[in-house]
Amino acid sequence: MFSSLKKNFIPLSIIIILISCTSYAQEKPVRLVEEKQKKRTIIYVQNDTDTDKSVFLKVNPTGYRRSAQRPIIKNIPAKGKIQMLILIPLTNIESHYTYNLVINEELESIDVKHGKSLKKKDSI
Repeated sequence: MFSSLKKNFIPLSIIIILISCTSYAQEKPVRLVEEKQKKRTIIYVQNDTDTDKSVFLKVNPTGYRRSAQRPIIKNIPAKGKIQMLILIPLTNIESHYTYNLVINEELESIDVKHGKSLKKKDSI
């Protein structure tokens, strides 16, 4: 009796593990969407959640006309899609890019005071 129970236990446990793993495998709620057109590539960030998200995007292009590789920080509304960047490829050069996408729950503002806070010392 125990030998037949052992034979059924192993396949049953494997099936339970696989079902539990697939239930946790979900698609990312905020993702990068690439739309290729004839002479340009438009990069969007799409938010499929019910809350607003803050996004930090850093693109490292190779073979594109974009020269400034500055990071982009934007607030993406719930169930929204925002255009982040347009890349125009150079002719006769293979073009590709890499990116870093960081998602935060809310946009944090940074207060920067632009003024002269340092005073010159009087010279003797």
